[in-house]
Amino acid sequence: MQIGDFNSNSMFGFLNIKPDSPENIEKIKESASKIDAKNITQNYFLQFQNNTFSNTSGNINVQVGLMSFSLPEPFMPGNSNNSSGLSSGLSDLISKNISQTGYTGKPISSLSQGEAKALISENGYFGVTNTADRIAGFVISGAGDNLEKLQSGLEGVKRGFTEAEKLWGSKLPDISQETMSKAISQINQRISELGGNTLNVTA
Repeated sequence: MQIGDFNSNSMFGFLNIKPDSPENIEKIKESASKIDAKNITQNYFLQFQNNTFSNTSGNINVQVGLMSFSLPEPFMPGNSNNSSGLSSGLSDLISKNISQTGYTGKPISSLSQGEAKALISENGYFGVTNTADRIAGFVISGAGDNLEKLQSGLEGVKRGFTEAEKLWGSKLPDISQETMSKAISQINQRISELGGNTLNVTA
């Protein structure tokens, strides 16, 4: 998923123009003259925001999906079950997002309900603390000491959480609300350390 209209090709599209005529050469010169450091920086921050958006929505979608599967009656639509009892719709949703999480454990499609529940437990890979740490860590390590990049990453986190809410069609469960609150708090703390203004965010 992408947010915004980041497209590095649009900025450097003139590189595809063949300099085989005076008109094309003029087009190349005109396009190149419009590129400045500010535009490049803005696109750089937007790309980082896109990445944090994908990372956040991926982690939250898997977390909610596993929580749903661990319940007696999963709330994700899907009537066709595979051999593990995980509905095909839920399994597909989790599988599409799992690459964003860094998870390398037992294949999701092979999990029992008990194993899914363990993954979202307090100390589980998709529990509140570990998931919040992954989301915040992605932003903080990616931004380093760059305050503007941190703030851009925070915006990506907010958008990712909102996207997850849209996908599930309602307010997300407490485990995900707590995860986002904790992740945003960590990012805001880092922004404060660098002298920036923190955002009072409830996604």
